[in-house]
Amino acid sequence: LGFLFIILVPGALIMLMMKIREVGFWEYLVYTIGLSVAFIMFAGLAVNWILPWLMITSKPLQLKFILPIFDMILLVFWMIAYKINQDLSEIKLKIPQLDWINNIFFTIPILFPFMAVTGAFLLNNHGTNIVTMVMLGGIALYVLLVVIFRKRLNPNIYPWAIWMISISLLLASSMRSWYVGGPDISLEYWVFQLTKEKVFWSISNFNNAYNVMLSLNIFPTTLSYFINVNNQFIFKLFIPIVFSIISLIIYLISRKKLSFLLSFFAGLLFLSSPDFINWYSIPIRQEIAFLFFSLMILVLFSKEINPEIRNMFFVIFGFSMIVSHYSTAYIALAIFLLAYIFTLIYKWYENRKIKKVKLKPSEKQEFHLTSTIILLLFVFGFLWYSQVSDVASGPISFIKNSFSNIG
Repeated sequence: LGFLFIILVPGALIMLMMKIREVGFWEYLVYTIGLSVAFIMFAGLAVNWILPWLMITSKPLQLKFILPIFDMILLVFWMIAYKINQDLSEIKLKIPQLDWINNIFFTIPILFPFMAVTGAFLLNNHGTNIVTMVMLGGIALYVLLVVIFRKRLNPNIYPWAIWMISISLLLASSMRSWYVGGPDISLEYWVFQLTKEKVFWSISNFNNAYNVMLSLNIFPTTLSYFINVNNQFIFKLFIPIVFSIISLIIYLISRKKLSFLLSFFAGLLFLSSPDFINWYSIPIRQEIAFLFFSLMILVLFSKEINPEIRNMFFVIFGFSMIVSHYSTAYIALAIFLLAYIFTLIYKWYENRKIKKVKLKPSEKQEFHLTSTIILLLFVFGFLWYSQVSDVASGPISFIKNSFSNIG
């Protein structure tokens, strides 16, 4: 219940404050989760910095401070949301009436995550792998049946199934062993433990690039207070559940252009990559950064959201990506800058065609990337990586070495 609260309520209140009503349920859900994760990181960072500055405490990251401050912030959000949405009629939840085939296709994916965890526990105790093998075979058979019965399926079956399959494949790996495991995870977990032990985050605690990432210090520390489980399960269970929605986001991005079935396959294509199936290939900080990067792409192509709100969400997710993982941020910023340069070239080409009366002004392409949001991301990246920390020296030395070693 603590996990559901902290991962849904902050984002839901922000969505209500922004008065976003036109997007579908699944898109609304992924924005809600993404905004909640961003809220945990930046609200936690504010608590970490402001309380010592006000000389209230030198150890701000304690439950007795975080819980009441988060409650007060969320109460303010609720009051604003209530005032803004007074015109909203009473929401009546209606459970879709599904026929027997759709009920079967809705129920089967629920079994996969339970089978994944059960199979991992059996293997941890030197037991049989039969449950895990049945789960993997069941997923393959389920996908085949989705294709066969595609014309009779409710549209909500596709995103639900892709999300459950995603959770299952992640947990089948992450829940193996009684301890955390994966690339760089020993140092990642140590950064988390160090922050929780000192009850205060500072780069001086451990002057290392890992300690700059809020996805490894503020986020898991705050999450652990609300969930109150063994700290290893924050990395083994709850963060993989958060990361699992990336497959759902890929499905939603694909739905902007493709059919339900092809979008389902787009999500499966990502799930089928060795780096995803082998959970140990993706570090924790990169999981959170990938989540925000995918949300940036999704919101960029969301025509249902007001352009000003869309740009604001893009910047929020961009800032969150920057404080989550440096390499992902560098590559993403380069991609967005290059995309923006290409849009400028294409706009110049369009204007020439309009002048030659080869194109009507109404036929011009619509682009959502603006110089302002690109500049904001670069400025924030510079401030975070060069002023708050010294991570920026990494890509600079990489570029210098690359050019000097071309010969």
